[in-house]
Amino acid sequence: MDRKQQMNRNGRKKRRSLWERAPLFCMAFVGLMAVLVVIGAFFIKKTLEHRKLLTPSQTFYEGIYVENVPLEGLTLEEARKKVSAVTVTAESTWEMRADCGGVNYEIENLMSNNMEEILAEAFALGREGTDKERISDITSLQRWPRHFSVKDTYDEEAARKAIDKIGDSFDIAAKDAAMTGYEEATGFQFSGEETGRQVDREDLLLQLEKAVSSGDYDAVLSGKVSEVSPNLTLEQAKESYVCLAKFRTEAEVDSEDRDHNVKLASDTVNNTLVAPGGEFSMNAVIGETTEEQGYREAATYSRGEVVPEFGGGVCQVSSTIYNAVIQAGLETTERKNHSMTVSYVPLGEDAMISYWNSDLKFKNNSSGNVLLLLDASGPEVICYVYGIPILEEGVTVKMESNVVETIPIPEPSYVEDDSLSPGEERYKSYGKEGYRVVTDLVTMKDGEEIGREFLHNSTYNPQKPVIRRNSKGQ
Repeated sequence: MDRKQQMNRNGRKKRRSLWERAPLFCMAFVGLMAVLVVIGAFFIKKTLEHRKLLTPSQTFYEGIYVENVPLEGLTLEEARKKVSAVTVTAESTWEMRADCGGVNYEIENLMSNNMEEILAEAFALGREGTDKERISDITSLQRWPRHFSVKDTYDEEAARKAIDKIGDSFDIAAKDAAMTGYEEATGFQFSGEETGRQVDREDLLLQLEKAVSSGDYDAVLSGKVSEVSPNLTLEQAKESYVCLAKFRTEAEVDSEDRDHNVKLASDTVNNTLVAPGGEFSMNAVIGETTEEQGYREAATYSRGEVVPEFGGGVCQVSSTIYNAVIQAGLETTERKNHSMTVSYVPLGEDAMISYWNSDLKFKNNSSGNVLLLLDASGPEVICYVYGIPILEEGVTVKMESNVVETIPIPEPSYVEDDSLSPGEERYKSYGKEGYRVVTDLVTMKDGEEIGREFLHNSTYNPQKPVIRRNSKGQ
């Protein structure tokens, strides 16, 4: 057989072999497609499962336990009820109290638990991060469940406040003997001393902390009680209280109604007692100076003019008190100067009061009561300040005022007066200059200046001259 024939024969064999193999190819293709279908179905199933897992839900995922309670499918509220039912905490068994010298006090519950935080942490599982991370967390829970426990917590700051509350209720401060007033017949009056008591708060706090650490939530703490002695006995008080300052003013005004107002205000303030740390208010003591309160009309300043008003003159009383308390070393907290100058104290050292817009106030910064005694007679007022000395022996304080600017008298104003001859003019008032004043507080010791500090500024408006005239015939 020649070569050509041989090649033709082999070709026919090959063609027959391909046809013979076709069924195998078909079977392989069908198998491959079946595998692809299975894989596709698997991925579709997984995708649906994942979508279902990622669907927003208000219940816990599978595999979450708190106090061995399975929370799968429960809402937060349902979980809270189930966990609370099986959890016994210090918060629910607290009955601690303190015995302070036979006086019993309940101690408020200082324990709480972290159930809410634990439930919030457990509920967050599978809800944070990317979809891939969430799916990983959710499926991991199914294989490896998470278990949480509720723990008690102790509030140390609340414990301190609870002990302080007991101490505040139990403790009684010792009272020093003190000056309380003055009576013409018997002289100065004093109250006697009183012994106080207190509980050892630090020891109570240590007992409380020990009881909590040992789980003894129904313990009875035993308070250590001690007496507190006063600083001043009656005899010591009688020696300690002295006249801290005396100041006198006299007005250059002859007015019976004004003198009446000054006397009424002085009598009202007389024997006023200011406790340590307390604040004196002139307006609070004398009230509004109305006719109903017994005050009369007298000259006073109003809007740059001298006009009659009920209570005119009482500012002399407040100015007298102001100077006295300054010299006593007491702390002034409110003071305002008059709109124009007054005659009874130096410039910058007056204290105007007006029920609605200005007051004289000072704080008792001494260790004992402060007693104000006032005496008024005619245009004269004297203020005595009694108390326990604030200033060191040999030390005094005073105000020193300096005029920094003089404001000229303005042009006069005219009022018609037909009682005058035509063209005649007469002064009704000559007016006054105004001033700007700076006042320092000067401290002296044995006659030598040892300190100086700014106290306040005062501005006094000038007063216009007023001229009466009859302009007829001009």
